[in-house]
Amino acid sequence: MNGRTLFDTAAGVAPRWWAWALLFVLAAVALACSNWGAIRAVNHETSDFAANTLLILDAKRLHLIYGNYSRVGFNHPGPAILYVLAFGELLFHDVLRLVPSPFSGQLLAVDLYNAAWLVLVVAMVRRMAGSLAPALLFGGVTVLAFAYCDHAILNGIWFPHLYVLPYAAMLVAIARLVHGRTDTLVPLAVSSGFLINGHASFVPMLGVILIVVVAANYLIMRHDAANRILGRAWFAAHRRAILVAVGILLLFFVPLIIATVKDFPGPIYQYLKFSRGNKGNTLREAARFTGVYWGLGHGAPARGALLWGGALAAMLLAGLRSLPAAFARDARALGTAFLGATLALLYYAKVGVDMLDQVYIALFYFAVPALAAGLLALVAYRALPTEGTLKRAGALALALLAVASSWHWLRQDPAYRYFYDNPQVVRLYEGVRALPGSGRIVLDLEQTPDNWSEVWGNTLALLAYAKRQGTDLACVNEHWHISLTRPLQCTPDEVAHNRRYEVRRTVAPDPVRGEPALDVQGLSFYKAGAAPRPAAWITVQAQPAYFQPLLAEGWTLEGEGARAGGPAATIALAADPARARRLVLDVGTAVPALGARLTVRALVDGQPAGEWALYASERRRRIALDLGADPGTPHRIELRLERSAGHTLDLWLYGLRKDALQP
Repeated sequence: MNGRTLFDTAAGVAPRWWAWALLFVLAAVALACSNWGAIRAVNHETSDFAANTLLILDAKRLHLIYGNYSRVGFNHPGPAILYVLAFGELLFHDVLRLVPSPFSGQLLAVDLYNAAWLVLVVAMVRRMAGSLAPALLFGGVTVLAFAYCDHAILNGIWFPHLYVLPYAAMLVAIARLVHGRTDTLVPLAVSSGFLINGHASFVPMLGVILIVVVAANYLIMRHDAANRILGRAWFAAHRRAILVAVGILLLFFVPLIIATVKDFPGPIYQYLKFSRGNKGNTLREAARFTGVYWGLGHGAPARGALLWGGALAAMLLAGLRSLPAAFARDARALGTAFLGATLALLYYAKVGVDMLDQVYIALFYFAVPALAAGLLALVAYRALPTEGTLKRAGALALALLAVASSWHWLRQDPAYRYFYDNPQVVRLYEGVRALPGSGRIVLDLEQTPDNWSEVWGNTLALLAYAKRQGTDLACVNEHWHISLTRPLQCTPDEVAHNRRYEVRRTVAPDPVRGEPALDVQGLSFYKAGAAPRPAAWITVQAQPAYFQPLLAEGWTLEGEGARAGGPAATIALAADPARARRLVLDVGTAVPALGARLTVRALVDGQPAGEWALYASERRRRIALDLGADPGTPHRIELRLERSAGHTLDLWLYGLRKDALQP
C-alpha cells in the first residue's frame, strides 16, 4: 500500500511516501540520540533482559514460537516483539557491525519500533486534522506527555514499556470505527496483534473497547445502514478490508496455535487456569488503581494529568460546536476510544490484576492521558479563528518545542539500564566455565524472598551469555523457572551424574559452609558433596579493636561494620611478615533504588589495584587486592568512591580475610 492511498483524506492530497519516510528517520534518530549512551556501550544483560535474550537467540534462527516469560509461570502468547529485537541484533550488530554489542542492536531496534508507532499515530491523526502540521502538533504534545508520565516509554526496552505505543496506535485506529470507517483496519490489526502477542490480558481489554466502540457506532449510525457496523450492508461494502485485517491479525496467533498443538493443552489452558484462580478486587480498588495513571494517589506519576484530561472531557461533552462538524465528530470518536480504554482498565483491575500496588502492570494505559493531551492541543489549534500558512507554521513550531521540551526527561537513562550494562557478566561466565569437570553444570538455585531476585537475575545473565558464546554450560535443577527456558532445565540423568553446585547470593562469610568454590557478581557457588573450605575471616562486628588501627581516614565504626561516607577511605597495614600477598575485603552497600550504583576504585601504595561496582544485583562482594611481591611490608590502601548521580550510597567494610587462596 503506497503512501498516497494510505494517507489521503477528503481535505486534500497527503504528503508523499518520502515525507513519511523522512519523518520516520527523524523520529528514529531522535530516539536513538536519547538512548545513545546505552547503544554505544558494550552491554551485558542480566535479569529480564537476559531472559529475553535466551528467546531472542532462538528467534534469530526463526525457531521461536513462545512469547516472553511471565512472572506467574508461563509464556505470554506470542513472540512478535522478540522478533523485532532479534532483527535489530542480527542487522545492526551481526551483519552491519554498527553497534558494539548484541544488546545494543536490540536497543536500536526499539528506537525504530517506537518511531514507527509514533509516525503511524501521526499519519492516522492527519485524517481528522486535515493537514500534516496540526497532526505533528498532536504528535509532539503526545510525546511530551509520554516523557512526562514515564520517559522510559520512549527510550526503554522493558516489555511493559514496549506495549504503550502500540496501545496508543490501537486507540487511534479503533476510533475510526465509531463512524463505520475502515481505513485504519490494517493498523488496528497490526497494533492489536503486537499487544495480544505481548500479554493475554489484552484479549478481554480489546474486547471491552470494541464493545464500547460498536455500541457508540450503533447509537450514532442507527439510521445509516451503510456505516452501521452491526448490519449486513456494512460488512458487504467492506468485506475485502475486513478480511485483510482479520488475516493479518490471525498471523499473530500462528505461534500460539503451534505452541498449543506442540504442548497441549498449552498456553491457552494456562491463561484460563490463572484467570480462574484470581481473587479479584472491589470496584473502588479498581478505580483507585486506574486513577494512578491520571496522577492520583501517593507516589503516582503524571501529576496533573487529570486536569488536562478533565478539560478535554468537558470540551467533548460540550459538543465542540464552534469547530468544523467533521473534526468535532472525529474528536468525539477518539474520546469514545478513551472511554472504552478506561472501562477496559477498570474491568482488568477488578478481575485480572493481582498486585494493585504495581504501576507497571498497566503502563500501557499511559497512552490515554498522553493522547488526551495531544487531542486537547489539536482542539485548541482548530478553535483558533485564523487559517493558512502562518497558523500551520505556528503548529509546527509548537510541535518542535514540545519535542524539545521532552528532552528534559529523555536525556535520563531508564532506571533499569544497569540490568543490561554489567561488565561483570563476562567474569561470571569465565569463572563458572573454569570450574573443574565436564558436562553441563547442575545448578541448584537458592530461593528466599530476600535473595531470589539477585540469584535469578545473575544466573540468567550467566546462561544468556553462555548461549551467545555457543556454550551449553549449565542447567538449572532446583528452582528452575520458565524464564530460564525449558532447554535449560536439567535432565534426571544430569542431576544424578554431573557436577553440581548450590548457587546462593553472596552474603557474610559462613563459617559452616566455608569458602565457596566461586564468588562473583553477587553469586556464591558451593560444590555439592564437597567438604567446607575453611578460611580465616576477621569481622568488624566481632573484633572492632583489631580494625581501629587499620582504618585510617574516612571510616566510622558502626555496629556490624565500618562505614565510609566520603569520597575516599584509607586502610593502613602495618608490617606483618606472615601476611599473604592477596588481601580480601568483605564489602557492601545498601542500594536505595534501581540504577543506584557505587563504584569503588582501589589503589595500593598509589598504584591502581582494581575497580568494582556495587548495585542492586551485587550489593555485597569480596574484593581481592594484590599487595605485590613484598606483602609483609607496610601498605597504604586507598578506596576511592564514586556514586551514581542523585543517590547517596556509603561503602561498608564488614571484614577481611588474612589467609590467601594463592601465595
